[in-house]
Amino acid sequence: MRVMLIRPPARHTVESEVPEAVEAENLSYPPLSLMSIASFLLAQSKHDCTILDAQLEDLSDDAVQKRIEAYAPDCVGITCFTVQLVDVYRTVKAARAAGVKYVVLGGPHISDFPEESVGLPGVDAVVKGEGQQPMLDLLDVWDRGEVAKGIPGVMAHADDPIPQEDVYYSNDLGEYPVVNRTLTDYQKYYDVMGEGGVFTTMITSRGCPYRCTFCNTPRHRYRVMSPQRVCDELKTCIELGIREIYFVDDTFNITNRRVHELCDEILARGLDISWTVRFRVKGVDRPLLEKMKAAGCQRIQFGVEQGTEEGLLRLKKDVTSLEIESAFRLCREVGINTVAYFMIGTPTERSRQDVIDTIQYSIKLSPDFVMYNIMTPFPGTTLYDEGLRDGVLDIEPWLEFMRNPNEEFKAQVWDEYFTRDELRDLLNFAYRRFYWRPSFVVRNLFQIRNLNDFKRKATAGLRLLAG
Repeated sequence: MRVMLIRPPARHTVESEVPEAVEAENLSYPPLSLMSIASFLLAQSKHDCTILDAQLEDLSDDAVQKRIEAYAPDCVGITCFTVQLVDVYRTVKAARAAGVKYVVLGGPHISDFPEESVGLPGVDAVVKGEGQQPMLDLLDVWDRGEVAKGIPGVMAHADDPIPQEDVYYSNDLGEYPVVNRTLTDYQKYYDVMGEGGVFTTMITSRGCPYRCTFCNTPRHRYRVMSPQRVCDELKTCIELGIREIYFVDDTFNITNRRVHELCDEILARGLDISWTVRFRVKGVDRPLLEKMKAAGCQRIQFGVEQGTEEGLLRLKKDVTSLEIESAFRLCREVGINTVAYFMIGTPTERSRQDVIDTIQYSIKLSPDFVMYNIMTPFPGTTLYDEGLRDGVLDIEPWLEFMRNPNEEFKAQVWDEYFTRDELRDLLNFAYRRFYWRPSFVVRNLFQIRNLNDFKRKATAGLRLLAG
């Protein structure tokens, strides 16, 4: 079969939790999940497979339809995030207008809402969880001319039950083929906080054992890729001229031992790369950071979220403010840049002063970058369930949106103490307060490496000021 995997455009995204100025300069990531599935299909079957990143190319619906018609696939697979459901549905309609026989949805939204998604007009099947093996099984059935029914991890028939467990190809992530990054226009992806080189993402683990109340990452069957397999994939990136890597594991440092072993392997092979990771604060120490720095780590992203013990407890972050402050101080001393993520409008912020205290705490940490988001609880998270229980949130608007995606929909915020407009004003204030401090501006001027770096940061800064 001919298969086209599509990342839909991002033209009708559910109202964002970040200012438009920041969103405009957001990171441009490759569609890693689609690349992983395509690489698997090409390695394990005779199906032809291509990827269309309509988001990267900012394609219109008509342009998407024409690209589908030009490839003439038998099946289109579309990755689906909840905030992009409108564009997903428009892509479904484009595929149908192009004469595609089968349309499949997968991705994070499907993992939370498979039943609602398979009911959308024009959708033949949905794949829940990791899509490599279920997608291959589904294609094989259709290729044989059989009725798709009873395929693990798939809903394609009226009698199919809702998958209760994700289907895993293997507990050994090394059995997945190395991702083929040439399936996309890989040289066009970039990192606005990076060094201006060719950039890509990589994942070296699946799942997360922690239980933050605002997150719906699968917590079961946490698995990791061996350091040797990770470095094999890094080597293929270097051969393509890619030197900036963002490890997008939900949490990279579940154990310090794993990070040490990977750094040792990078150093032993002499791999010349610059890399970024998402980290938990707990367990960060100087020996670990020094090893990471030697192996090429340039930046660590920490999900701080709140600066009070009450807030950290409510979100079940399992850290203390002292541990947070220690991690940022050690990173500065070792010379690793930091990004701090904070949420505004959490249940423990009951007044404007509470939010300002959060902003002041972010400044106290002195990260190199900060990202503030309005807390937007999504269905499938513990925090959302708590909001329903307390009458702060209402599931009906979400269910209606899932049944009938429309661009007028706005995701609910935690409005127990603030209106949406008040939270938006506080968010804009937070960005200005942090980024337009004289000390921050001067520090970044001294960190500019070249003309392109200056242009990216200057453009982002001017848009932020105008916003």
